[in-house]
Amino acid sequence: MGKGKKAMLEVSKMKMTPALSAEHQRKWDESRWECKLDDPERNYDKSRAHLNFEVRKGGVIAPVDKSVCIKEKVDARIAEWKAERLAATGKEPIVRSTQHLSVSLVIGGNSERMNELAFGNQVLQERGNNAHIKRMPEIELFALDNYKALAERIGEKNIISFIAHCDEKNCHIHATITPILEDGRLSAKDMFGGGSLVAARDKMREWHDWYAAVNEKWGLERGDDIHETGARHKSLEEHNRELHRENKSLEEELETKRRAVKGLTTMIENLTRRQEEIQSQIAELEAQQQESDSNKEDILRQIKFLNQTLTEIRINLREKRGRLDQVNQELDSLKSTYNAKLKGLDAIMKKDNVMINYINRDAEIILKASIFDQVLYEAVKICREIPEADTMAEDSFIDDRNNFRWKDVLSTGLRVFIAGIDGATGVAQVSGGGGTSNDMPWRDKDEDFLDWARRAMRYAHAKHYPGNRFKRSLSK
Repeated sequence: MGKGKKAMLEVSKMKMTPALSAEHQRKWDESRWECKLDDPERNYDKSRAHLNFEVRKGGVIAPVDKSVCIKEKVDARIAEWKAERLAATGKEPIVRSTQHLSVSLVIGGNSERMNELAFGNQVLQERGNNAHIKRMPEIELFALDNYKALAERIGEKNIISFIAHCDEKNCHIHATITPILEDGRLSAKDMFGGGSLVAARDKMREWHDWYAAVNEKWGLERGDDIHETGARHKSLEEHNRELHRENKSLEEELETKRRAVKGLTTMIENLTRRQEEIQSQIAELEAQQQESDSNKEDILRQIKFLNQTLTEIRINLREKRGRLDQVNQELDSLKSTYNAKLKGLDAIMKKDNVMINYINRDAEIILKASIFDQVLYEAVKICREIPEADTMAEDSFIDDRNNFRWKDVLSTGLRVFIAGIDGATGVAQVSGGGGTSNDMPWRDKDEDFLDWARRAMRYAHAKHYPGNRFKRSLSK
């Protein structure tokens, strides 16, 4: 399998609008096309728009139908679903304003493989006219396979539109679906997860596994699981926020489970107490039965009733204890996940602090470096005007600048500094002054960058200063 030929499935719980429908159906006028073509990304190619197609009910390949807005099709399916539920249950379902009536899926793979399926070995002109390009049958078969697999998974009636775009840099398919489950409920949350972050992650992993299996025959393999590889395509701040959100969700789940444990424990205690009371009553009645024959039948009826109650209590106790064991296991699992998240959050916070320290230190270096040359220039001017200052500046960086050694000193210092950072084993010999490469200072592993930079520059100054005052320079 070719390197990088990965399957791609994106799920977006977005509201279908006329504008989004026009995007999918390419129901654009000339001004809209011109706006798209002016985009510096140049993602669209109008000369290939005729290659777009859709898969209709029954698996029929056809040109994109622009006569009916996709939003209207979604509304029609929801109305049909309401009628079906009314007929089945005698009650029309209520759709909340927060529910997602539709979900958008983007189906495809990496650009190289998808364009190979769509165009074969035909050469596309990046900004030229591609009206002569023909659509290959492979992209249609790819679309049909995915349509049939999706129809089998969610029901064909819930596929509202299934449009293949061959006029973009990366050929792909936009599928609009209604998230109606097998049990008749409308729930994008349950179809794609969302009860918790953990549940959503597991559900999406299941969807990606399914999609990869469908498209293995097309040379597309499942992408690496971000939770297994540890890859992160977010900034440190975004990752930090996400960990906080996950921890909050886990805290809420933990609290729910704790309340459930408390409630079940209380119920078990009450049932156990009631069981003991009934057992005591039965024992008393049995004792009375032994002592008297007058009301024997009445006592037997009472004992029978109490035994039936006792049986119900015991069944209830078994159920509650079984449920308590299950909730305790779930609670232990959540605690383990929560503690792992806390460790992850602690690691991120430590990295944040390290990054802040690096930024502050580097900012200080940049600020000092930004004014250093100006300060040196002004010092040289002053020393040229004041004889005493000129004498005081002898054997200093000001002297290097005043006598045109500065460029050589800076070059040598830079090479020594970088060698200490990279761990290089030597620096090329420089002219001016005695000494050998054995004189070169080395950076201690814990030495601050600024301290090391100063030592590197003092070394460079001594190497280029007349008289080779290397030892005195290092001792300053």
